[in-house]
Amino acid sequence: MAEHLLNCIGMTHQGLVRDRNEDSFAYDLPEKEWPSIFVVADGMGGHKNGALASHTAVEYILPYLKQSLPRDNDPEQIKLLLSEALQKTNIRVYMTSLEDPQNTGMGTTLTLMVLYPHSCYVAHIGDSRCYLYRGRSLERLTEDDTYVGQMVASGTLDESEITTHPKRHVLTQALGYPEYIEPHITHVDLITKDRYLLSSDGLHGVLTDEAITRALRHAETPEEVASSLIEQTLQAGAPDNVTVVVVFA
Repeated sequence: MAEHLLNCIGMTHQGLVRDRNEDSFAYDLPEKEWPSIFVVADGMGGHKNGALASHTAVEYILPYLKQSLPRDNDPEQIKLLLSEALQKTNIRVYMTSLEDPQNTGMGTTLTLMVLYPHSCYVAHIGDSRCYLYRGRSLERLTEDDTYVGQMVASGTLDESEITTHPKRHVLTQALGYPEYIEPHITHVDLITKDRYLLSSDGLHGVLTDEAITRALRHAETPEEVASSLIEQTLQAGAPDNVTVVVVFA
């Protein structure tokens, strides 16, 4: 996969309940060059200026990675750099929150994916997600930094109970805090015909894994996947902003 054969699209919608969209997304897909970078961020809706937080994070980390990531696929160097990038982005969001008292407490999730020939790296904090569809099955490459996510990981809560748990939206980590964060970094092989989905919780908080799998399986283009997922979310009431970035390898 030395040639650049990726196809991608990003879509976002305010939803049917929120009065503004606090999600942000971006991607960099340089022609015939590697790496490619994809980012989704979800500003914390319960805090002031969640839109500013997510926008600040995306606008900072994308150019930082474009300048800093090596052209060659060096796994240890890349994973270290991704962790450092999230730490720096956390500081940037926090420092921005200090510029105006109205920004106090703002924060954002962030999930980013970096693709090299034969390699996929995912860096993540919060409850946005990255999914991999391969061989007719769906795999989640991220773990939610939420109270219920910790309960699922410890075996005290079944994953099927997440969508109805009263603390399902309580984050244990996000960008914008004056503390050291612990980003999650994942590295998997990139294979031709892989399909990737980055999403804010406005999608996976509404649609089941089965619905997401069907959309990724049956669509012929990233645009079809994104449109289908957004439309299904709206039909289900879309109580939150919803954002998707879909990548076909």
